[in-house]
Amino acid sequence: MLELLAKGEEIHHSIELSLDRLGRCPEDCWSEDERAVLNRFALAYFACVLRDDPAGDSACRGVDDPFSVLLMFNIGGIAIEPLLDLWLDCDAPSSTAQFVEGTYWDFWEHREYGNAFASDRPEFRARIRAWLLAPDHRKRFAERLMAPEFQELASAHGPVGRMPFSLMVDGVFDQLMSPE
Repeated sequence: MLELLAKGEEIHHSIELSLDRLGRCPEDCWSEDERAVLNRFALAYFACVLRDDPAGDSACRGVDDPFSVLLMFNIGGIAIEPLLDLWLDCDAPSSTAQFVEGTYWDFWEHREYGNAFASDRPEFRARIRAWLLAPDHRKRFAERLMAPEFQELASAHGPVGRMPFSLMVDGVFDQLMSPE
């Protein structure tokens, strides 16, 4: 499954469910080496998603929703904390754009992660909520929204559906700066 995923093959109708079979395995079924492979794969794949390069030929191109990928790994029984740390440390403007799109549509309205596949995963939703609302994280992403590299990307970014990207950026910035 990991090889197919790495090659960009569709292994399930929804990316969130792609590793469901892994998540159904008992926790102790993986050796330390196997668990290390799964964790390294998750980090590498997520890094690829965050640094989506329109000019590249990466298998991760087109996977534009890091939150869905986080949910995929969570459903697969893989810890998402290292992935969240990676996102927090990723200064790529594309990862900031993905933050804007993902949180604008699926978080800020109710301050709860809104993916249907997460509805029966309260621990995951709570972890995402805590991560998004952490004051240091909010400050870091607000600073990234003001960074010249991101502003350049944002000015060239087309609308998302019928929503101008600049309005999405403004809305997310307001949420990041508002008191919890």
